[in-house]
Amino acid sequence: MITNNSKGEINMKKLISVTLAICVALTSLFTGIYAMADSKVTSSDVKTKINESAIYLMSVKKAGFTVDNAGSLNSFIRAGVNMSDYKAEFAKSVKENLDSNGGKILSTVGYDANNNWAPIKGESAGVYANVILALDSLGYSAKSFEGYNIVSAFENVKLVKDNENQYLFSSIFTVANKYGLKDYLKKAQNFLVNNYYEFGTGSTYYTSTDSTSQFVIAVAPYAGYQSFVDDALASIENFKKDGGYLYNLDNTYGEPKVNADSTALALAAYSAANNLDKAQKIYTELSAFECKDTKGAYYYTADDKSENATATADALTGLMYFYDALKAKEAYDATTTTTAPSTTKPTTKKATTYAKDGSYVNKKQKKVSIKKLKKARKGFKASWKKVTRVSGYQIQISTSKKFSRETSTYSIKGNKKTSKSFKGLKAKKTYYVRVRTYKNAKVNGKSVKVYSSWSKVKSVKTK
Repeated sequence: MITNNSKGEINMKKLISVTLAICVALTSLFTGIYAMADSKVTSSDVKTKINESAIYLMSVKKAGFTVDNAGSLNSFIRAGVNMSDYKAEFAKSVKENLDSNGGKILSTVGYDANNNWAPIKGESAGVYANVILALDSLGYSAKSFEGYNIVSAFENVKLVKDNENQYLFSSIFTVANKYGLKDYLKKAQNFLVNNYYEFGTGSTYYTSTDSTSQFVIAVAPYAGYQSFVDDALASIENFKKDGGYLYNLDNTYGEPKVNADSTALALAAYSAANNLDKAQKIYTELSAFECKDTKGAYYYTADDKSENATATADALTGLMYFYDALKAKEAYDATTTTTAPSTTKPTTKKATTYAKDGSYVNKKQKKVSIKKLKKARKGFKASWKKVTRVSGYQIQISTSKKFSRETSTYSIKGNKKTSKSFKGLKAKKTYYVRVRTYKNAKVNGKSVKVYSSWSKVKSVKTK
């Protein structure tokens, strides 16, 4: 086990890894291009391992579920464990916290004068998010819980760097997206990339496989962050060794060793990015850390043959993200396969493909073309030609011709509205614009959007 107090990174990782919410954002089912060779591993195989690890972690659980470990509750629920026996206990903890703090949720946050993690009480958007997700999963309403609107309180939490754990931003994004808090979602996303990430380095929360993987998990489901995902995955590879991944490269905490925690979180990152070919290889490496004598448990390192709850919790994280990616691909394959008449050999045909922004794209779907870009003071108006028999349009604007930075994405329901004005932009700045259509569809019982190819990119310079 690694322990550390510097920046609170590893110490808090060990505290929160078990309590981490494993919540994939619902904005899209997929986040990148599928690249996976045929594999014998199925989602069913991975589900079996998830069940075994969840059972093991429940068997070694030392405490109940409260506000401070709501993420752990979410993880078990997501793993399929029946947590109804803990419902009342958790609800009581939340109510007591709210009652004691004037309708706010306070948890352990902050750093001391030496920049070490310290038991300071404060508001954390990540903790709020985990609580909301847990309450929702247990059948409560986070918007009207015991007379409190926890969602409203969450939306009013000021993001403070020392109060927020980078590992919990996935939960923050998920809640903001779930409840339609678009402004807060964008604010939180900007906060994360501006405060916790550096191109060419990875996560600055702590430069490690673990932190950078958590960054990927958070941003991968959202359009406009593909360049961050690509850079982060490249940074993670700096810690790749035979048999898995190192935490980091220095020896501050002992000689760097390939370990289950870092390998598992790399698996989660590549799964969230839908690089399933790479994820498959990491999954095989992670399997080498499975305890031989205790079903579901994992070693920390290959030379330490003792079951490790923290390593197992991180393994569970990786397995669940891998499972989600496999299930999504299996569903996609099932819905895009057609069978020829029985007189001929069966054939398969993919109706849609994946774009780098993680969307479904049908190249045969009718495209849209931009008619006019009319510049205005610190803004402009975009107009495009109407397309029939589509559900709506998606428009992107960016200061990059390749849409690799400062990119914003907007959806317009219905095909009748064919223009949009943009205000509050940078003055005398060139913006690039592209538009595409979308149709609503069902995949594996879930609503998704199937997009056309993008229109030709046009540019406009604001006044």
